[in-house]
Amino acid sequence: MLEDFRNTQNNAYNLLVNAIRNNKLSHAYLIDGNNYDYAFDFIMAFVKEIVCDNCVDKENICKRIDDGNYTEVKIVEADGLVIKKDQLLDLQSSFSRTGIEGNKRIYVIRDCEKMNKQASNSLLKFLEEPDNDVVAILFTNNVSGLLSTIVSRCQLIKLNNVKEEYYDKAINNFAYSLCDKKSDIDDFLSDESNKLLLDNTINFIRYYEKNGLDTFIYLKKLWYNNFPSREDSMKVMLLLVNFYYDILKKMCGFSNYYFNDYLDLIDFVSNNNSLDDIINKIEVCYTKYDDLRYNLNVNLLVDDMLIRLGECYEYSRS
Repeated sequence: MLEDFRNTQNNAYNLLVNAIRNNKLSHAYLIDGNNYDYAFDFIMAFVKEIVCDNCVDKENICKRIDDGNYTEVKIVEADGLVIKKDQLLDLQSSFSRTGIEGNKRIYVIRDCEKMNKQASNSLLKFLEEPDNDVVAILFTNNVSGLLSTIVSRCQLIKLNNVKEEYYDKAINNFAYSLCDKKSDIDDFLSDESNKLLLDNTINFIRYYEKNGLDTFIYLKKLWYNNFPSREDSMKVMLLLVNFYYDILKKMCGFSNYYFNDYLDLIDFVSNNNSLDDIINKIEVCYTKYDDLRYNLNVNLLVDDMLIRLGECYEYSRS
């Protein structure tokens, strides 16, 4: 169901679920798949969410939708290379009759950019006179291939192009989940008293990501002067972990970041590191945080952290 996409398609998920729950569904959606491998699966999950919301026989109805045997859901696909006018006329004819099974009737036009001119004009007329119980879902990876008049009559939703191989690798790595378990980052970031420490941490990340091991020259200024206590250093280590966690989420296609005020830096770091680099950096920072808890020498630990981070830096540029 749609819940399966809560993390990978967070924005689209929240928008559509809220529309269903608040009975504020649009009469027409245009889903830009953005070449996401599971875009059509997402759409069919959305269809099931609409149809099966609060229904008693949910499992059976979902199976009938999958099998193409649910009368209130119609899927239109290309007949050969194009979607033809006759297919749209047949769709309109079937939807001219009153629904008998549910409160909503839904049609999905897959790869709708393949509609020929006549089919596009027929759809346009259909969209101009929507029935209250009909929901249109148009799916494409090429919005520019549609008539602008069709686009303007739909609510456009663009999916994240989640790289599934990154996602699979990330969720199987301990670094992917350690942040949520080890720190309450939301509370920290919302506390104004932490602003200076946060700003100095961001300055450290920005300088290090641009200069690598040259950061050693200014380590006293960038770290030791700004974070004089062991507790400060531990907080910074966790901020580093969570910042790189945001980078990892971006590279996996997620968009729900902790550090939304620093999107320029998130973009820069994600463009200059591989997935392995970021996972390694998270592990390095968390390991040093853990070491700090056991009263080991702070300066030596920070120096060693920078060396190990530098190995990630040099590897990503080799």
